[in-house]
Amino acid sequence: MENCVLFEDQHLLIVNKPAGINTHRPDPYTTDGIYDWFRKTPGRADLSTLHRLDKETSGILVFGKTTLANQSLTDQFAKRKVKKTYLLLTDRLETFARSEKDSFIVRGQIIRDGNSYHARELNIPSSPSKTRRIPDLAETHFKIVEKGRHCILLEAHPLTGRTHQIRIHAAWKGFPILGDELYGGTPFGGGLCLHAFQIEFTHPATGEPLCFKVPAPFSTENAWGIAKRAVQTRNAFYSPDDQTNAYRLFHGSSDGFPGVYMDKLADRLLLSTAGSLSNSKQSSQILHLAKAVLAESKATSLWQKTLLKQPGKNSLQESSAQLILSNQKTQEQSADFAILENGIKYKLSFSEGYSFGIFLDQRENRRRILNRSLSPDFPLCGSNLNEPLELLNAFAYTCAFSVCGAKAGFHTTSLDLSRKYLEWGKENMNLNGINPSEHDFIYGDVFTWRKRLKNKGRLFDLIILDPPTFSRSKESGTFKAERDLPRLSREWSELVKPNGFMLISTNCATLPPRTFEKTLLQTLNSSRRVLRSFFATQPIDFPASSEEKAYLKTLWVQLS
Repeated sequence: MENCVLFEDQHLLIVNKPAGINTHRPDPYTTDGIYDWFRKTPGRADLSTLHRLDKETSGILVFGKTTLANQSLTDQFAKRKVKKTYLLLTDRLETFARSEKDSFIVRGQIIRDGNSYHARELNIPSSPSKTRRIPDLAETHFKIVEKGRHCILLEAHPLTGRTHQIRIHAAWKGFPILGDELYGGTPFGGGLCLHAFQIEFTHPATGEPLCFKVPAPFSTENAWGIAKRAVQTRNAFYSPDDQTNAYRLFHGSSDGFPGVYMDKLADRLLLSTAGSLSNSKQSSQILHLAKAVLAESKATSLWQKTLLKQPGKNSLQESSAQLILSNQKTQEQSADFAILENGIKYKLSFSEGYSFGIFLDQRENRRRILNRSLSPDFPLCGSNLNEPLELLNAFAYTCAFSVCGAKAGFHTTSLDLSRKYLEWGKENMNLNGINPSEHDFIYGDVFTWRKRLKNKGRLFDLIILDPPTFSRSKESGTFKAERDLPRLSREWSELVKPNGFMLISTNCATLPPRTFEKTLLQTLNSSRRVLRSFFATQPIDFPASSEEKAYLKTLWVQLS
């Protein structure tokens, strides 16, 4: 997952940030920024942010790893010794039609007005000795690089580092950046065409001059589309070489197309749509997008399923994914296949109804179990792999959590109200060289079996609760996550060993994350003292936005 790393040594980490990813997480309840993502990887717990790029801006970011690097780069930025070059596209050809200058300087004050910014002219002479003392001064040097038929490519050299500086200056002078709707730019499916192309500075330890360049993902003749952007963003973090070949490639509104989701599952692409393609007014646009993603991702076939509000009311065929396009000419692809995630194999099937065998948004939680680490400074169930540990996976589904637990040294107990899925879980264990007979599989109602396990005196080092948002059974009645999850968590906490852990998760979109965390902590503290907690949301390939909010909520707790 290191495809976007340009350079790394003891002091520095230089990366190529994709568009659509924040520099850092804007609040604790949304998806990771690139800084947060790298901090979770080995040897980078002390990573520091030295400068930032807007979410929609791609290009070079420099992170510090040592105190020396942080002090040196902070000083270089403050003294304007760091040289940054950006590339941008604008479609406002008329702005430059009568100009004979290929380079020019924009200088002015950038003023904040509520949640937006604007530029205004300086009211005093712009000599260097005076302008440096002006508050909110911003200066950008622009240079025309290439004139195309429809767009102009420019370089931008910001001498100061104000918020949205290049975007504001470009719009102020009549050439807003293509895709920058916030500042009057032409709407564009490829996103914001602004890229941090080059950075020059001095190495903090050796004093050696360093220069890094990354080509822009757009040009005057080939502005990127939303399909290419989505695939490039994911490819920055996932590749076949990192033992993960299953992840989300396109996530609805966050990637520019509401109601459309696409998953890369080994060599297949699964298209999920809010409505049937045959009844959709946008069916041709959706299929065009899907085929573009198929080509960019180099998948061999395209499958489609409709997102159903009540999957259980549809027939097996109606709810299963259907093959709609295949690049394989010699043989038809089977509906059953295997994927690889963090080096673990899982069986999937497109012929078993609505659920195909795994929830990709739980990848990071499975990794935490596999590595027995919630974060660099928060180990899970100790570091001694020889300890006899017990894991209970309630609502086990196809036992993906259990497989990771078994690989991490736990004896696992998988509990589910479906014999089919428990058998599927045994197949997943066999795929990974784990003997299912050495682990427990319980068919039955989770609520009833809690009482039985309690009466037997069973205690566990880790209990996983990832219930459906809504369920109904004859024995326990109706369960609604938004209403009943705290009670369920408190009841199961009685079966956690001293200093043991719980993973409590839900994808209930109507339950606000702050309420989820606060209510669970209060409820658990009423019966067991919470020693430590760790909140997590969905992984970086499920990006959140104002239109497509983060829905997955997970609370890890260690109990007294």
